[in-house]
Amino acid sequence: RKFCEALSILHKLIKLDPNDGDVLFTLGNIYYEINDLKKSSFYFEKSLNKFPNSQIVLNNYAITLQSLGEIDKAKKLFKYLIKLNPNNVKAYYRLFRMDFKIFKNNYLDKIKSISLNKKLNLEDNSLINFIISKYQKNKNIKNEIEYLNNAHKNQFDSNFVRNTKLNEYHTKIIANNFNKLNFLIKDKKFCQLKDKKPIFIIGLPRSGSTLIENLVVQNQKEYYSYGESSTFETSIFNQIKKNILVKDYNYQNFKIVINEEIFLDSISNTYLYSDNDLIIDKSLENFFYIDLILKIFPKAKFIHTLRDRFDNAIAIYQSMLIYLPWTHSIDDISKYILNYEKVMNYYKEKYPEKILDVKLEDFTNNPNIQSKRIFNFCNIRVTDNILEFHDKKNLVSKTSSFMQVRNKIQKYDKEKYKSYYYLLDKKF
Repeated sequence: RKFCEALSILHKLIKLDPNDGDVLFTLGNIYYEINDLKKSSFYFEKSLNKFPNSQIVLNNYAITLQSLGEIDKAKKLFKYLIKLNPNNVKAYYRLFRMDFKIFKNNYLDKIKSISLNKKLNLEDNSLINFIISKYQKNKNIKNEIEYLNNAHKNQFDSNFVRNTKLNEYHTKIIANNFNKLNFLIKDKKFCQLKDKKPIFIIGLPRSGSTLIENLVVQNQKEYYSYGESSTFETSIFNQIKKNILVKDYNYQNFKIVINEEIFLDSISNTYLYSDNDLIIDKSLENFFYIDLILKIFPKAKFIHTLRDRFDNAIAIYQSMLIYLPWTHSIDDISKYILNYEKVMNYYKEKYPEKILDVKLEDFTNNPNIQSKRIFNFCNIRVTDNILEFHDKKNLVSKTSSFMQVRNKIQKYDKEKYKSYYYLLDKKF
């Protein structure tokens, strides 16, 4: 994940051969990772000219267009992917995410027929079950939950070892060590980072974080957003994963020991991409790393998005957050939420002036008042039409809320998830 160093090498290569499709594709991937989606789109398009029928290039380019809000172009590419490979479940899934009603009329029967294939891999099976669950919603809760359970189990089992270890990391290791990350930061690169003024948006998925990110970042001249970079977590986990991949490690006595030089190199290779001192990172799991973040970014502030814990748990389970293993069972979601609440209570007491709570219900009921409160906390000047960001062409979202944030703010629905609360019986 040394993105800045990789970009330097790749741009030298592209000068030597401007038509190297592999280099163009890799540039597209790296710019996507650091959330520079316009450049990502530019290089994917050039790569597609070299490999017009490459399914991976088509897929990654379409996802980037989708994130940029160029929905019609993205749909066209996913439909072409299906033409190339009528069993490309991921392409169906992306179309489903962009247009629920049209998908039902044109593709739902096809997806059901694909599900009869006994050789279908677990990940594809998971996505099909998830899609079908959404068409049971508000009709038959029992069927919906059965399909959802199958979807999540298959998704978890599709990469069982990795997901099990990541789950242990979140629910056992970092939950017990979040306040013991006592690294010394002595490096020249640290000096380049310490003057930056980042806003970290933290909390749980489905808590309104994408809404708040797009509110804050609408003036892109002032702020550069890295999106959900997961830089801190990945930089730590990559160093310790070899120690937790063994079968019989003792998580209760586990100590997080890392090479600080490698860690800081990874951090700087992301956050020094933009020259902006004002940056945003929406890696929600960063609530575990607040002490460490403040060592590197002493001027950092944290916007903590939150909502009713029962609603949040159900909303997470009704989503398909593929790369978050703890979201694939109600038990693990409940454990994660309890750990999250413990950690946040600790840090809110320790750094009350650094953390701003933004409740989704309060924000949607009084968006003008809450927006001004957020802007004051971030020291951003309030401009006219601050709540019209959903109409802006520069709106970017790589999250599961990419369609939702392009609509006007809706008032919080307290009744939406109540019929599912039985799933959480005694969990909290």
